[in-house]
Amino acid sequence: MHERIKKWIDNKGLKSSSFADEIGVNRATVSHILSGRNKPSVNFIDKMVRSFPDLNANWLVIGDGFMRKSDNVKEVLKLRNIKKIVVFYDDNSFEELKP
Repeated sequence: MHERIKKWIDNKGLKSSSFADEIGVNRATVSHILSGRNKPSVNFIDKMVRSFPDLNANWLVIGDGFMRKSDNVKEVLKLRNIKKIVVFYDDNSFEELKP
């Protein structure tokens, strides 16, 4: 997991010290995790996910999916074509729109 944390930090253009400040942990803690000396705690992961809302927790913890949540949505939209859109109005009428 420490490699994915490194990748996230690099992707955000942060230094490990500014990353530590951003998520509210001790700089030494980040240093120990990035070196592989210590494993990140649940509290550390929680702080990361809360500090960076677009971070995909599944990717961070188990390496599944994409780094950013928004990348997951974009990929799903690429795989699926919109066939129709239905708009429902307050008066119980509706309109079908075709892309």
